[in-house]
Amino acid sequence: MNQKTELADLSISVIIPVMNDWDNLKKVLSELNEQILKPVEIIIADSSFDDKIENSCSKLSINVPIKYLRVGKAFWIDRFLIKYFKFFLKDKNVKGRAYPYEATNRGAEVAKGDWLAFLDSTTNPPKNWLSTYSKLLIQKDLDLVIGKTKYYASTKFQHLLRACTYGSFGHETMPGSIIKTRIYLNNYLIREGVRAGGDVEWRQRVKSKFRWETVDNIFLVYSNLPTRFYHAIKKMFIYQLHSARVDIQHKVKDIYLGIFLFLTVLIIPKWNSIVGWESSPFFIPNITKIYLLSMTTLFFLTLLIGRGIFRDLKLNKFLLNSMRFSYLILLFIVVYNWNASIADWVEDSVWFIPHITKIFIFSLISIALIYRGIFFPLTHGIEKDYLFPINWLPAGILGVLLDIVKAPGYLIGAFLSIFIRKLD
Repeated sequence: MNQKTELADLSISVIIPVMNDWDNLKKVLSELNEQILKPVEIIIADSSFDDKIENSCSKLSINVPIKYLRVGKAFWIDRFLIKYFKFFLKDKNVKGRAYPYEATNRGAEVAKGDWLAFLDSTTNPPKNWLSTYSKLLIQKDLDLVIGKTKYYASTKFQHLLRACTYGSFGHETMPGSIIKTRIYLNNYLIREGVRAGGDVEWRQRVKSKFRWETVDNIFLVYSNLPTRFYHAIKKMFIYQLHSARVDIQHKVKDIYLGIFLFLTVLIIPKWNSIVGWESSPFFIPNITKIYLLSMTTLFFLTLLIGRGIFRDLKLNKFLLNSMRFSYLILLFIVVYNWNASIADWVEDSVWFIPHITKIFIFSLISIALIYRGIFFPLTHGIEKDYLFPINWLPAGILGVLLDIVKAPGYLIGAFLSIFIRKLD
């Protein structure tokens, strides 16, 4: 069978989860209608609070059959109410919104194609998306092709956000990916119960088991970056909250070790004052120095594992971040107490450093701004002409603020995962 016939015989079902976003969905459907290789069907898995998308799809005239699937009906804090206060609801069988991953799985279960292709309502495919990926599947006898997405920016804020987060390169994403239907439905569905982070875990899972590849230049375009600071920090917080649950749910012991590290950082430097100094049998000479040396050794071991000769040995993300954050706290404690403990407040001492705490904090902020505003953008494809002379600074500030927001989101999600053994 020649390649042209094989391509014609390739049956692909495209699945699009959506909620209250008809304007963007309409553009995606139009682009799918222009594909060189047409899918056998487009499955719309809808969780909207009204019937606008259902009614609009039924009136839309395109050359590809649309299969509409109602997977939920959103209302205010629906999942929370259904889980904890269902007895207040008049309709006990009511369904709230389905998260995008859940909607994708429901669509896969009713698909008739031999292959599944994934999109969302804000990811726009070029017209050669399916044809190019399908040729790759056939030529290399692959089980799946991983999608690649570029992030589009139009407003000033979006350009700053893209510079300090995604860059201008394409990123591997589940939207744009194509996989054999029988593989996906055979215990390789994307993880449910979370709004974000599941696509990373899914890609790692399928890439470790099956023949896969991605392409260099066929980028899908994500066109819905936040346009305001509040929306950006809200999205980042929620993403970290849910991705932490994906990372942690089977590694509770790592959470406990991370908590232990935090507690040791807070307690050990004050240990001797807590137990009563030399008069106590629990007094430990030079405990802070010993602990600092131990933490420094641990910190550099994590760098060796993550970046050095042991980079193939993967530490859990929460545990690795716990080590780094604990070391940063300990370093701050040492700096804060430097002049009192080392120089004994003798200003003529060679060890006395005026304004050491202010210098330390200013140095941390400066390094963070340079990394987020210059180093990261330049290494992720952002042009020098855009960054200099001015834009690197607001991009750096935005990146640092987003990092500050991400930290509590990830920590809260990680701690919650101790108590949530089964994802909602």
